[in-house]
Amino acid sequence: MMDYIAIKNIYKSYQQSDERRVVLENINFSIEKRELVALLGPSGCGKTTLLKIIAGFIETDTGGLYKNGERLSGISSNRIMVFQEFKQLFPWKTVLDNVIFALEAKNIAKNPAEREEMARYFLERVELTDFFDYFPYQLSGGMKQRVALARTLAADPEIMLMDEPFGSLDSQTRKNLQDLLIDIWQEAQKTIIFVTHDIEEAIVLADRIVVMDKNPGRIKKIINNNLERPRNRAGIEFGELYETITSV
Repeated sequence: MMDYIAIKNIYKSYQQSDERRVVLENINFSIEKRELVALLGPSGCGKTTLLKIIAGFIETDTGGLYKNGERLSGISSNRIMVFQEFKQLFPWKTVLDNVIFALEAKNIAKNPAEREEMARYFLERVELTDFFDYFPYQLSGGMKQRVALARTLAADPEIMLMDEPFGSLDSQTRKNLQDLLIDIWQEAQKTIIFVTHDIEEAIVLADRIVVMDKNPGRIKKIINNNLERPRNRAGIEFGELYETITSV
């Protein structure tokens, strides 16, 4: 059976002074439709570079990205990225208008009234019912990430790419957004590729965990995560999987 997404033989390097630095080397793995895959590794292992290659922002030196056997190139509205930084929202637009923008950009819905109704639905889904008329500067970091998530869902991409979107948040807000993401993923049935350096986060979220190493960035091991959802962070099996990953 053909892979939904196949990352094949990816190699990426950058020129640094008088030498080339290899960032990614021989990256090969596949992703099933509606799967949630975590790219896990330390800073500098190339996981964000790999995510940007999948998004179409960066070209590879060799190798490529394939969807249902067809090579992908360039950016696409069917592959949308959610970043860690909080400046991804338009500061001059309200929360509601930020989400409406995604609907307008993809020409979703028939008229402004229908787009507003849809935008309200997605904001309600991320628990921001009382903040439609707020501007980004009036929101906390966690709330901004909820808006970014709502805007991405409104754009209805096939693939959601998430670059440590909860990495700068306090632990409780981070846990709440992890739980929210799982709920939305199960409901919307999107394919998600999630970058993190946090082992616990990878175990909580992912169906499979791609463990990466650095200098150069490469895959050390791909681990299936068969723990039942919702996942008990204090459970014995959770701890055993944590130890397995740390020993890779």
